[in-house]
Amino acid sequence: MKSFAKLALLSLAISFCFSYSTVHAATSPSLGQADTFVILSNTYTNTAPGTTLNGDLGYTVPPATAPTVNGSVHAADSTYNQAGIDQGTALVALNNQPCTFSFAPGAINLATDTTHGPVGVYTPGVYCVTGAASIGGGATITLDGAGTYIFRMDGALNTSANSVVTLANGASACDIWWTPTAATTLGADSTFIGTDIDASGITIGNNVTWTGKALAFGGTVSTDVDTITAPDCSTTPDDDDDDSTPDDTSGTGGDDTSSNSGSESLANTGTNMENITVFSSLLIVIGLGIYLIRKDILTSIFHSLTNKA
Repeated sequence: MKSFAKLALLSLAISFCFSYSTVHAATSPSLGQADTFVILSNTYTNTAPGTTLNGDLGYTVPPATAPTVNGSVHAADSTYNQAGIDQGTALVALNNQPCTFSFAPGAINLATDTTHGPVGVYTPGVYCVTGAASIGGGATITLDGAGTYIFRMDGALNTSANSVVTLANGASACDIWWTPTAATTLGADSTFIGTDIDASGITIGNNVTWTGKALAFGGTVSTDVDTITAPDCSTTPDDDDDDSTPDDTSGTGGDDTSSNSGSESLANTGTNMENITVFSSLLIVIGLGIYLIRKDILTSIFHSLTNKA
């Protein structure tokens, strides 16, 4: 009976080890046809001359004032429609990834929060907000380290005037994702980085510099003398990369930034380390189980012989 109980305990321990091995690092999904767009919307409004889009533009309803587009314009064509489908697929993939940190319920100022770690500094992971999220007070948040960042909020995303999102130590604009369920509003003279998927609409204040993508297929995107640039997501790092090269904080790619494939490589490395840890733990658990069972069997034999004597 004791041996059976120990076997049951051993089975539970092994099950725990294998369930732990299914936890993986966050990963960046493919955007498919949407990958080349800096703005993808139903209605696109540009309030004044001077907006520059370094990437493709897609819409159904065009702006009264045309921006400068260093890319292709897709007006409700097949590429535009497929990009909308791919935007939705990417959003599902992002939303299916488990939270690595959940903030307390309610609105969260990402620039002042202290519960996730150092103030204004975030490492790769999935950050979940059950409310609106903001970068307030003209503050700066730093995304620190190579890997995928997903900011998921059940509410709006707002950044204040003069606020800044910056990168450090290999963080890449290709792997930064914002997925609010209500409208996005970026404050004037702010700097923003990453892909914002928000069909509720994206309003970009005056003189905003954004490295990333405004994907609001089915919604409205508004610009006002802004510059939006698609990041360089080259999958092949430079051969001459060395530690003397400064970290790229512009989010436009470069020697020390990671691409989508880079984040997947990092995730695979993390997964391999997890598997090694799990395998080692499993060997220890099995060894302990064998020891306990053998000890129990030997004790039973000893008692049996003693009783016969």
